[in-house]
Amino acid sequence: MQNKTFYNFILKILEEGKINASSISASVKKSGDFKTLLNGNFISYSQAVTGGGSYILNDKENLQLFFRSKFPKELQDSYSAVGNIGTYRNTKTGKRKSQNIILVRGFKNIKINSEIVDLEKSTNLFGAFSAQVNNLETDKICIVENLDSFLLCEKVIDNDFVFIHTYGGLGKSILNKLKTKKVLIFPDYDYKGLQNYLMVKKVFPNAEIFIPSNYEILFNTFSRTIKTKQGREQNPSKEVKESTDENVVKIRTDIYKTKRFLEQQALFVKI
Repeated sequence: MQNKTFYNFILKILEEGKINASSISASVKKSGDFKTLLNGNFISYSQAVTGGGSYILNDKENLQLFFRSKFPKELQDSYSAVGNIGTYRNTKTGKRKSQNIILVRGFKNIKINSEIVDLEKSTNLFGAFSAQVNNLETDKICIVENLDSFLLCEKVIDNDFVFIHTYGGLGKSILNKLKTKKVLIFPDYDYKGLQNYLMVKKVFPNAEIFIPSNYEILFNTFSRTIKTKQGREQNPSKEVKESTDENVVKIRTDIYKTKRFLEQQALFVKI
């Protein structure tokens, strides 16, 4: 069972020498690796007089050797996908350190990583410019949630903006690297989109959310259910629930009342 749960179990029993049996997950207890630890007498079960029991560390030295063979790289505060493979045999397990990769479109020169970039040339020739950004400087930025909308956004938003789409989701790691006078957020009009908008406003208090003038018509025509294919309903964060921002209140109320939301892609449909 090469994952973080089993890793944490071994780490804890090495540090504490004893773990209450009820605190160990069923997936760990059922794993072949856990049975190996019992059969090899690395650990043993001790029954409590009052009921229940604990697992006791018997052979710390050999368990440390077992631990290093199973997880050859030491767990760190953050992980890249490559680090996750080395530690967990799985790219999706563990926290990843942001790589700060962005796609950029626009029709002006901008400064990325202290170098001037002819963004119009890159946009016209290749559709977008990509960079692992350490710093980016321009007057007006529009952050676009979805890739397909990013490739079309100048059809609905003034092309004086530089359009940015982040690889792997938007976070403060990238926002803190942007230097600009104006920020516009172009999201899906759902709880996640509202959460991203509020996150951006923490870094850029004057940031605005783009809401088209025909939002009501688009919502009535193209909105879709807030439920996933599995039937689960998307729920707002506490921050979105409690926000008094008028745009958040408006979109949040539409979702509450109808259980539907508007995807940003609807803005490109001719009606």
